Amino acid sequence: MSPEVIFIGIAGPSGCGKTTYAKHLVHRLQSPFIVIGLDDFFYCTKTIEHPILGRIRSFEEPETLHVESLVNLLQSLKQHPENVTRYRRGDISLTDKKYIYVVVEGFLLFGLSDKLTSMFDVRIFFDSNMAECRLRRFRRRSKIASQVPDDQVQVTTDFQQWFDYLVWEEYLKRRDLQMSKAEKIFHSDQYRNRDYTQLDDYLDARLIEIIEKK
Repeated sequence: MSPEVIFIGIAGPSGCGKTTYAKHLVHRLQSPFIVIGLDDFFYCTKTIEHPILGRIRSFEEPETLHVESLVNLLQSLKQHPENVTRYRRGDISLTDKKYIYVVVEGFLLFGLSDKLTSMFDVRIFFDSNMAECRLRRFRRRSKIASQVPDDQVQVTTDFQQWFDYLVWEEYLKRRDLQMSKAEKIFHSDQYRNRDYTQLDDYLDARLIEIIEKK
């Protein structure tokens, strides 16, 4: 028989730290699958006329994502995880596992469709502020070494305008919807410096609860 699959969804703004925590969870829960990122399902850009940035290509709108492909993947994982090779880790076996955990993260994860949102057994939302998210996103894009302290990182004006007026504004349009779909909201001060104690404690309790109901 196929193992029971439990899906953990993590949503939040770009740069809030959801991908880093998702990777932490994959290893902590010994998932046989690496993190499934919503970014993997971009299939087009959308050209918009922005009142401040002018004519610009955007990846921030739902239309740029192939949502049905993600739904189909999750359905395949739910039914026959042993047949899914995409995202499979080579160092963890599915053999003899009664339950496996699959972690999915994305900036619009709970704001795309009720069908997708309902597939997650656990739904967590990371709430953070614009300045923190902007800095993290800039560090990632610029590949700034982790040893460089934040106060020595100078975000360029072009990047700041792009992030503030496009990325963050589009996020705010769907923030309330996504938060209403989440079962738990964590604020950035609850996982600062990658201290995941509160998050892990919550996940442990929820997974026990879910398994007991199976």
